[in-house]
Amino acid sequence: MTPLRYFALLFSLLVPQASAIAAADTPLTVIRSGSLLSVEGWLETRATREIAWSVLTDYEHFSEFVPGIRANRVLETQGRVKTVAQSGEVVTGMLKLLYEGTMRIEESPDEGLSILFLSGPFKGVRGEWRMEHPEKKHPLRLVYRMNMDMMKTPFPPPLAPSIAEQQVRTWVDVFGREMDKRMDNRVDNPMERRKAK
Repeated sequence: MTPLRYFALLFSLLVPQASAIAAADTPLTVIRSGSLLSVEGWLETRATREIAWSVLTDYEHFSEFVPGIRANRVLETQGRVKTVAQSGEVVTGMLKLLYEGTMRIEESPDEGLSILFLSGPFKGVRGEWRMEHPEKKHPLRLVYRMNMDMMKTPFPPPLAPSIAEQQVRTWVDVFGREMDKRMDNRVDNPMERRKAK
């Protein structure tokens, strides 16, 4: 098998099918410096900061709306720092790549989350969620950034950028849609509508 065909096959095995639902027009910024890769994506959501925060920190329900995550479990809480165990799968066709790992999440309700994978195949990969209000008004901007050393991930370095870009697009899209969904549910609820006034 030629190297090109090998990488094409490996890419098909590692990229989740569910990532196809990601918004293709999600703005991305990609920065490479040697083996270091940073990918950032963002979108604007109708959700309030409170609803956005409730979605970002709803760790144990991620499996209900995030493709590929099978389970999240909070192992420990120390102040604003949580240790979370995560298991998931990368799926294509009839094949599955299962993974498990733990991550440390630092919460800052006014700003967002800082994430570091402590174990598993993504050990050392960092993530960051930010909630930004341009000019202190709606719409809320949701930003996700992933930082990794391409030489220390389970993906071949030539494929890492494309996989990271698709992952960032997918996460920004599904979290944004979940925030909008919960915002709609609140507006449709008379009690919540009165609270919002």
